[in-house]
Amino acid sequence: MSDERHIRNLIEAWAVAVHARNIDGVLQNHASHLLMFDVVGALESRGLDSYRRSWLDEFFPWHGGTGRFHLKDLQVCSGDRVAFATALLACAGTEAGRAVGFTLRLTIGLEKIDGAWTVVHEHHSEPTPFDRTRIGEPHLE
Repeated sequence: MSDERHIRNLIEAWAVAVHARNIDGVLQNHASHLLMFDVVGALESRGLDSYRRSWLDEFFPWHGGTGRFHLKDLQVCSGDRVAFATALLACAGTEAGRAVGFTLRLTIGLEKIDGAWTVVHEHHSEPTPFDRTRIGEPHLE
């Protein structure tokens, strides 16, 4: 099996595990030193324990077991030791008793560690509308 096919299978299995709220499946193939930038919660999450808590404490309750988490347009590019993948995520859950849905962007960085493709970085983001009234405002402190 090619590296790109292997990585695609790994990411697709991860998405199925997220949808099923299977934390062991979500954590599989992730490095202990993982860095994640997520849509909600902390600006960054470092390490597998922090990553685990973000799913258990934030996403799974929001998803509620009836929400959506589906990959679309998964693209994989791999070299000998590093790879990255991009996709869109159809994501839905419940906020204040009301069903809500979003299309998120996903970027995953992988490294071949001890011969196995391992996720070392995840970035989930949501596009925000462009606001012309804020042109020139500083965005970073």
